[in-house]
Amino acid sequence: MQSVSSTTGRLAFVVSFISFFAISSSAQVNSPFSRYGLGNLVGSQHVISRSMGGLSASYADGANYNVGQAINFNNPATYGANYMVTYDLGLSIDSRKLKSNNPTGAFSSIYVIPSYLAVSVPLNKLKGLGLAFGLRPITRLNYGVENRARLAGDSVGTIYEGTGGTNQAFIGVGKKWKNLSIGANTGYTFGRQEISTSKTFYNDTLLYFQSRSASQINFGSMFLQAGIQYEFTLSKKENAADKSSKNLLMRVGATASLQQNMNAVKRLSNQTFILNAAGALIEVDSIAKQDNIKGTIIMPATYDAGFMIMKTISNTRGNFQLWSAGVEYTTTQWTKFRSYGQPDALNNSWAVKLGAQISPNPDGGSTSYLSNVNYRFGFQFGRDYINADGNGFNHSSFTLGAGFPIRKWRNYETQFTVVQAAMQFGKRGSAVNNITENYTQITLGFSLSDMWFIKRKYD
Repeated sequence: MQSVSSTTGRLAFVVSFISFFAISSSAQVNSPFSRYGLGNLVGSQHVISRSMGGLSASYADGANYNVGQAINFNNPATYGANYMVTYDLGLSIDSRKLKSNNPTGAFSSIYVIPSYLAVSVPLNKLKGLGLAFGLRPITRLNYGVENRARLAGDSVGTIYEGTGGTNQAFIGVGKKWKNLSIGANTGYTFGRQEISTSKTFYNDTLLYFQSRSASQINFGSMFLQAGIQYEFTLSKKENAADKSSKNLLMRVGATASLQQNMNAVKRLSNQTFILNAAGALIEVDSIAKQDNIKGTIIMPATYDAGFMIMKTISNTRGNFQLWSAGVEYTTTQWTKFRSYGQPDALNNSWAVKLGAQISPNPDGGSTSYLSNVNYRFGFQFGRDYINADGNGFNHSSFTLGAGFPIRKWRNYETQFTVVQAAMQFGKRGSAVNNITENYTQITLGFSLSDMWFIKRKYD
């Protein structure tokens, strides 16, 4: 039986992480790069995928008891392998540092954001049919930049501000036939953008009213994403003495998220204003206002494909993964982005993702807790979607992570809990860019599984 002290120690680990997030939650974010497109992409992937360099199209864990059952909502083909009701929750803390060469300067920001909330339900385990649904952020828009200059002998300050973001509510179904799995996600993508420009004249002798022009856009539409995976055996070595076998497997996977033409409604306003003693805006005169301007925002298509090789061991206790490694390629056609017919300073993005996972003692036979942890690492490099200065931005990141079993899987129990953690260290830009960005992202995820909705055999 699991000791009380062991459980307490693991829960203390979780509580310490939660405290870390709570302390940081009051921090603000200021990312000028979020001015472009729909905002900064927040990496809407499961924490396991993030810790393995972003692998998602070819990743699945439903058949490996030591990994814990997580919800890979980036490829709905995996839903058919889920055999337990699972709740998945993720939180991220993001720290960024911008560096400018001309003029010389640096700026740092930090913020906490929910990463995802997902639930999966096996509709029919014997037929390999599963369902999942949830909510996740896609982009985040939040910046404030001030520029000061001289105009007609006076000092003029211009403040550029933006807030908002894009979210996605999804539901999907996956079906598994022996080696082949397919699935589809649908749902609703929705968001808001609030962008404003304020001008202030700094003059000791004359009073000038400050001016502000602003726009607010609300948008949304249905979306569709399809996924497929195929798994086959490369080699198999059986041991008749202990009734076990070691298997070398390969899984290939691909996903496609189709282009969305989102319905949008815009509100424009131009006004003069003053600030009161508390710093609140008081309107002096409304120069122009226009409401209910209808239009379209085009969110481009994304394609992802790759493969993974896995070493597993099967015995009388179940199926367990020793290690896995994979490579994927993803691309998004951001040059097709349009907001009310207008393009933005964006490039078609691409990335090569590499990742691996190692399980020292997958079947839980060791008394050492660390040998039961799943260790992960990965690397990603490619071209970013932002093209602010016309030179494009290279992007690269290195990731680390682990899966910590709080309540380990046992073949005589019906539930287990795994805390997943990931750290990502990345850079956007290079020597050809005037502004570069370094960032660190820490993500904490909870995967809680149980055997629900089981029909009683006895009263």
